[in-house]
Amino acid sequence: MEDNSDMNELEEELISVERKRSPKIVLTFLSIIILVTAILVGITLSDTNDSSTNSGGSEMPPLQEQADPDEQDPIEIEAEANVALSPIEKGEVVILGDPIPTDSEIGYLAPAFKAQLNDGTELVTVDPADGTVRLIGFFAHWCPHCQREVPRVSKWLEENTIPTEIEILAVSTAVREGTPNYPPSEWLTKERWPTDIFVDNQDNDLAAAYGLAGFPYWVLVDATGRVVHRSSGELTEEQFGYLIELGISLIPQIT
Repeated sequence: MEDNSDMNELEEELISVERKRSPKIVLTFLSIIILVTAILVGITLSDTNDSSTNSGGSEMPPLQEQADPDEQDPIEIEAEANVALSPIEKGEVVILGDPIPTDSEIGYLAPAFKAQLNDGTELVTVDPADGTVRLIGFFAHWCPHCQREVPRVSKWLEENTIPTEIEILAVSTAVREGTPNYPPSEWLTKERWPTDIFVDNQDNDLAAAYGLAGFPYWVLVDATGRVVHRSSGELTEEQFGYLIELGISLIPQIT
């Protein structure tokens, strides 16, 4: 009987222990359920936010950089540069003084002018009275004498040193399509003309303003703008060299 009594007491103790442990187990189980539920809710909300963002319904679109209205498109700049550098055969001319008569005496005041270079740049102003001695040659691409003189003078200028106080200019005038050496810009490039080349206009106003009477035509102007020498027709190397020496003698002496 004693054994049965002991067994009963042991069973009662176990039941008592189990009763004490049950609330803890339940609480632990509930905590796990709450934690899992919270995690699932968080994942659900995260997916919802991502879906809303991707749909674009309420998200502001990214700001686009506004183009500066004063900033020019690089393609347009390049196109304008190409146009500006395109060779031209005739251009705009503005005469800023009285023309030199064809039969004028030496000492006549040469007019200033504005004209374009044959590379197509904007108008360039030349003032014969600005203190620089100038030798200006007028050439026609179809003229046989010019065709011989241009390469000869080009070579002479390459082989000789010219003082910086003397400016040698060329003027392409009397341009005629369908005649030899057209276009003259290519002809003068081929002949390696080494100085600035101006282009006359449709009416050859620049040649007329300087009293041109035949081709080739040279005008030597001193530092005050007075005509010192004029010549029409082909020059030899010696004659051209004389013009350069005459120009050197006209350089103002600084005292």
